[in-house]
Amino acid sequence: MYPSRRAVLASLLTATAAVPVRGADAQSVPPAPAAAGLAGQPALPTWRRHAVPVDMADKRPKIALVIDDMGVMRARTLQALMLPGPLTLAWFPFAPDLPEQMAAAAARGHEALLHMPMQAHTDSILQTGPDPLRVDLPAEENLARLRGAIAAVPGVVGLNNHMGSVATRDPALMDLMALQVRAHGMLFLDSVVVPHSVAITRAEAAGVPSAARDVFLDNSPDRGVIRAQLADLETFALRHGYAIGIGHPRPHTLAALEEWLPTLAAKGFVLWPIAATVALRNGMDFGLTA
Repeated sequence: MYPSRRAVLASLLTATAAVPVRGADAQSVPPAPAAAGLAGQPALPTWRRHAVPVDMADKRPKIALVIDDMGVMRARTLQALMLPGPLTLAWFPFAPDLPEQMAAAAARGHEALLHMPMQAHTDSILQTGPDPLRVDLPAEENLARLRGAIAAVPGVVGLNNHMGSVATRDPALMDLMALQVRAHGMLFLDSVVVPHSVAITRAEAAGVPSAARDVFLDNSPDRGVIRAQLADLETFALRHGYAIGIGHPRPHTLAALEEWLPTLAAKGFVLWPIAATVALRNGMDFGLTA
């Protein structure tokens, strides 16, 4: 039996700071907002300031598990943040009470992403949510939507796309997105909703620390299929040293994760947040040790 949402939020609430929004346009990239560094040391970018520390010397295969669509379905959001972590939770910018919900998740040791709505083939606001990035909008409107979303979601390490089968195929729109992500010192995770997405290549070209999803867990609601996808995630991690999986706060997915997550350590895996995984993928000095 899970405790009430109010009880968990009250007990886990911690203070977080909203990410500031800066910059006049997509081509004028301001310095990334960052906390002041120690004397003689550079300040850390946003994605490292908000990252969950890990043991970078850990040689076990690493699994980064991202749970999308967080914040709107409140009971399932609570069930997801109560899972053992560190997980990476991707939050809708239009979800209510985001600071409180995200602070509760951070208190449980989870990392956070902005789950940015992007135009899909269905072209339905019911699926993307309000104010998605769109290929048929002026750049100024897309910038306003992206900046508003970044401002709405506190304490994130970066951004991944929600939907986007149209938007992530458009180089100009993905350049606009990448430059703003870089301007805010964030990382980017390509959810890879279509195989010919250009999102990660445009982010990398802009100098944004980036990675792409390896396995979708729950395109099917069948729990047996979800278990098979989790097995594929393990196989990928064994082969490559790390794997990034994406799932959603759906009943069968959450039930499968409640069974699967406690088995990872005994099988020789370590659960990692996305920031450390991006650093590992890009050969970067993460510099944050648990």
